[in-house]
Amino acid sequence: MARIFSSGCEEADPLALWDYVYAATKASVVANVFGRDQFTFAPRTGRGMLLLGMITNAPSYVRNTFAVTTYTEFYYGFAMRAPKMESRAFFRSGCDIVGTFSDYNELRLNANGSIQAYRNGTSLLSSAAGVITIDTWYYIEVWCKPRNVNGRVVVKVDGVNILDYTGDTTDDAEYITFYELLCGHNDSSYNPYAFDDIVVNDTSGVVNNTYPGVVRLMPIRPQNAGTDNDWSRAGVDLGFDMAQARNGTFEFAMLQTAAADQLVNFDPEIPDLPAGATITNIIVTARSRVQAGAGVIAPMVIANGTVNISADQTLLSAWRYIQYAWALNPEDAAAWAEADLALLEIGVSS
Repeated sequence: MARIFSSGCEEADPLALWDYVYAATKASVVANVFGRDQFTFAPRTGRGMLLLGMITNAPSYVRNTFAVTTYTEFYYGFAMRAPKMESRAFFRSGCDIVGTFSDYNELRLNANGSIQAYRNGTSLLSSAAGVITIDTWYYIEVWCKPRNVNGRVVVKVDGVNILDYTGDTTDDAEYITFYELLCGHNDSSYNPYAFDDIVVNDTSGVVNNTYPGVVRLMPIRPQNAGTDNDWSRAGVDLGFDMAQARNGTFEFAMLQTAAADQLVNFDPEIPDLPAGATITNIIVTARSRVQAGAGVIAPMVIANGTVNISADQTLLSAWRYIQYAWALNPEDAAAWAEADLALLEIGVSS
């Protein structure tokens, strides 16, 4: 699969999803119902959004990094809501040597509502004015291809191409080593930049290998018991495996197993999709860790009785979100249809 990262910002533990979180008081993954006293706007989808403000003249940011030189171009997608525009970076895609963060492509939002692309401090190209206005959700797609010759930086806003640069897009490496979302203003009196529905696609494989489109990550959680219940309840026993999984964002209620190839799955909630929506992926995410020694976990789906288990993913001693995206229904290898959700189970295998 080419999907590298997905986040609808529903998680309550950003450090289980991001490698680095530099966050101000008002900067966190927050459910809007808890933030109404400070923020009057809702997340773009679901109940959570990523809020990045200022800390003593330094922007809050989240960053993911790579210790390999595997990735040579990415397609990013994220929703953004800006409270202020003052030509500061809100997005960076690193093309530095592994472990350093000084060479990158970045996007800035100018006071006239244009988006401007940079290679470090060198301006590459600016969009027309007025493509962004403050206090409005937009979906931004970015293609970053770091090359000394024939590199690309392309930006779309709500599906419309607004900036397309070809040329020298790196001062260092021709591969991607990190990406960041940042607060795009320098004024602590303003509300934070808000982000939601964040995805990253690699160019490998045959699915999820190009622009993600205008993404809406609709959260669905376990609702009823599924076919398998091999795992045991741990922590506070809430009486049902489904309850343990629904509250698994926090350590007080968990599911666990010490054996390999144990399955647990659930019937999920069925979202009310917008009219005309297309399901491009079913993404199973589990907040997981190994308590001692070594362990693996594999997200799984059961589609109308057809079982499909992803490759094993290695667990760490720290909590991490483990994900896998199914772009096609494993029952018939066709695109997902809304009716398929009624016959879907989601879960994990040890």
